[in-house]
Amino acid sequence: MSVVPMQKVRLSVHTADVDVALGIVQRVSAVEFIPTEMGDMREIRLSFPYAELLPRIQHAVQFLEVYAPKVGLWRTLREGSRTDLTEKDIKKRIQNTDVMLPLVEDFETLQVEFAEVTEKKRLLEEQHDLLLVWKKLPIKLSKLNTKRTKTLLVEKHFSTKEVDSLKQLLETALLEKSIPNLITEVSDNAVAVTLVKDNELISQVEKLIASLNAEVITPPQGEETPDVEFVAVSDKLAKVKNELALLHDQAEHFAMTHIKPLQIAGEILSWQKARFDIVHDAGATRYTVVFDGWLNESKREAIEAEFERQNVAAMFIERALDKDEQPPVDIVNSPFVQPFEAVTRLYGMPGYRDLDPTVFLAGFFFLFFGLSLTDVGYGLFLMVASAVILTWFKVTQPIRLFAKLLLFVGFATVLVGALFGGYLGIDPKLLPESLKAIQMFDPIGNPLPVFYLALGLGVFQVMVGMLVKIYSDHKQGRLVEGVMDQGPWLLVFSLALLYLATSLEYVSFLSLGQITNLIYVGIVLIILSSGRKGETIFAKIKDALSGLYSSIGYFSDILSYSRLLALGLATTALAFAVNMIAGMVFDKESYITYVIAGIILIIGHLFTLAVNTLGAFIHSARLQFVEFFGKFIAGTGKEFAPLSRTEKHLTIVDD
Repeated sequence: MSVVPMQKVRLSVHTADVDVALGIVQRVSAVEFIPTEMGDMREIRLSFPYAELLPRIQHAVQFLEVYAPKVGLWRTLREGSRTDLTEKDIKKRIQNTDVMLPLVEDFETLQVEFAEVTEKKRLLEEQHDLLLVWKKLPIKLSKLNTKRTKTLLVEKHFSTKEVDSLKQLLETALLEKSIPNLITEVSDNAVAVTLVKDNELISQVEKLIASLNAEVITPPQGEETPDVEFVAVSDKLAKVKNELALLHDQAEHFAMTHIKPLQIAGEILSWQKARFDIVHDAGATRYTVVFDGWLNESKREAIEAEFERQNVAAMFIERALDKDEQPPVDIVNSPFVQPFEAVTRLYGMPGYRDLDPTVFLAGFFFLFFGLSLTDVGYGLFLMVASAVILTWFKVTQPIRLFAKLLLFVGFATVLVGALFGGYLGIDPKLLPESLKAIQMFDPIGNPLPVFYLALGLGVFQVMVGMLVKIYSDHKQGRLVEGVMDQGPWLLVFSLALLYLATSLEYVSFLSLGQITNLIYVGIVLIILSSGRKGETIFAKIKDALSGLYSSIGYFSDILSYSRLLALGLATTALAFAVNMIAGMVFDKESYITYVIAGIILIIGHLFTLAVNTLGAFIHSARLQFVEFFGKFIAGTGKEFAPLSRTEKHLTIVDD
């Protein structure tokens, strides 16, 4: 209904009651804290008692989530993924926080074993892969480096253009250098080169090997021949894999029994840490701790009553705003309007002095979405899906609000679809007479009335935007200025509508000539009101011409509403195309075509529903953001971010 009133406050709390007071404020979620202006105060030094335990718990949760039992999507939706806890349960868990320490230590022991066995497995796999390459080498690994000889293991990755094997290339190169050698071929790209043990000679051979795009590798570890070592390493690797499998089983059991308590403990401790983080930006006197922040005025009494009930020595002191300082913005609306806040929040919060646009956009978004989708079947699908989510599924509050929004716009789609004769792309001629009687528009056969309807709604919303701007100026003590800015335009728009109605012979209390003269008067008023703020005659003329130029902006804004016709036509055309394709496939004499046509209908209509629902949402929102909000919202505000309790793994319920 409105932007929530905010107070800039200073919260003074007796040192002994700081955590309790902040806990109350956090539970109510009503204060956004800012760094305290110190003045003569000193900084407060408090250390979070679980500063070491919390990250260990969070790490344990992150590790164990991989091994936690997988819950089906249906069960998750029906039962929810969070644990219900009362305030009493939370207090008990806070008191028993130290119980988490043995659990974390057990987990860390398990993780260390995991790391050790995983590293052992990695090393063995490297040895295993290396030995596999050199498995046919008949030389013991312990004999690769003797007092008289040294054997180099050489590998090369051949390109497809090379014909000679690595052995042939090396033999030719060593022969040219007259270097004595013994080459043992293991494969086309792996050989063992035995040389006289001479460092200079070996260095020369290594350079020669590099020139052939080959490399000397580090020999596998072991004493026996590679094939013997390969068998031994394979046995060790199998044992390590069994160890790792056992550790996986232990991790799964640990996650099954302990991940929920760890998740809840981590979340509760994160609340406490958030409070201690606030304290770091506070100031302190000898007996009190002082916090600065923004308070949701509507919740002040509830917080102060809770302070009194729990005998907390704390009080709020209202402070004056600094020059050009703007409070953060929060909005609150009735249950019927609240789902449409999602649209407002996509745009951004209004300025603190602006009006909350949600209540004004709700009706327009409702109607525009229906005009963009225009199909009873699709609307019913959205309504049923939303009703299922709201009644059967245990979902978070934001998802519930979005489901309510889909329920509302689905209902709008049903209403508009009935007026447009949209029933899953079925030809209106094939509809029962009862449904034909409801239809008022034929967007395919005669789209012009729909076009005029879209433009008419555009004119109406633009005029509503002007009226809201006048009301907004009135709330800020600038009623005369608002009337002078918007009044002449409202007069011209109203006279233009009257001219249209008179020309169509709907009304006749004024002649067309009289209305035209009044429109000229309105244009003169626009010129005078637009140029009134200029300090010089040239500035006044410039502002007056600029005011007249605004008519182009209004004209383009109104034309933007023609997209409602285009979107409605697109939905109807796509649905009809799906039915036509299914009809082309269908053959009464072939049972398989029943299945194929059914699949085409289901997939086609679901695709059309998804694409056009997304388009309806985007374009209906765009009309609010660009053509409507710009008429009365001066700027965007900073969203209110109070100290609050996250509820990722738990839900707080009443005692």
